[in-house]
Amino acid sequence: MTLRAILGRGVLAGWVLGMAGCATPPVKPPPVVATVPPPPPQMPAGGYIGMKIPHKLADGTYVTPNIANTDQAAVWHLRNALNVAALGCDHAGGGIVEPYNAWLTTHAAVLDHYLQAYRHEWQATGWWDWERVYDNNQTRIYNFYSQPTMRAAFCAVARGEIAQVGQVADADLPAFARKALLRLDKPFVDFYAAFDAWRDYYEPAPPPVVRTIDTPIAVATPAPVATLDGNAPVTLGTMPLSAPTPGDTPVASATPSPQATGSAPLAGVVPPAATAP
Repeated sequence: MTLRAILGRGVLAGWVLGMAGCATPPVKPPPVVATVPPPPPQMPAGGYIGMKIPHKLADGTYVTPNIANTDQAAVWHLRNALNVAALGCDHAGGGIVEPYNAWLTTHAAVLDHYLQAYRHEWQATGWWDWERVYDNNQTRIYNFYSQPTMRAAFCAVARGEIAQVGQVADADLPAFARKALLRLDKPFVDFYAAFDAWRDYYEPAPPPVVRTIDTPIAVATPAPVATLDGNAPVTLGTMPLSAPTPGDTPVASATPSPQATGSAPLAGVVPPAATAP
């Protein structure tokens, strides 16, 4: 092999290696990340299959005793909620009974004012049994805040509300009561939402409603029937009904007796009437 051939092959090899060095390296595809579906919702602690919870409203909230409260109702419902906390939460860390009793003592006059105004709202309904309905409503409020499933969370919130309410001026009490009731209701609303999420996940959805088309029924036209006396044929089903004979006694129809008005719907348990402390 001549020197020229050797040099030519060396130049060619160098050119090939240089071109290989300038080539763009292959782009590696991005790694495949497996998507893990979120875990299914868990039954909230204390829930059970078939548990009945309040109805969910169109805006996503739940029915509680504090829907559309007036100022008087908000103050007295707050007093009821904190009373439940004083009766059932003090053993879980203390710090509730003493500040609660101090609030009742130092703000007795304003609390009695709101109580009397609240009772007047019920009396203004015109129901003859308004006091019974008022008492039943107080029982429902106590039962709502006494639910054992949400007690631990409720007591934690109530302890903070009792620590603040004693520092609220009398004129600011209705505004404070409205916000405090939202915070006190939150453990119950959160439980209802969690239970609904669990129930909606595991319970089968109702079957879709299939619209059916009614098929009209064809009715045959009655055929004329000849008479034996030679008169004109008569078509069955077209003869007019005979008028009632004068003197006939009409059939009396039962008429429901009117119900008494002015009373409220019947309720369940009748507790003792709530009075101002």
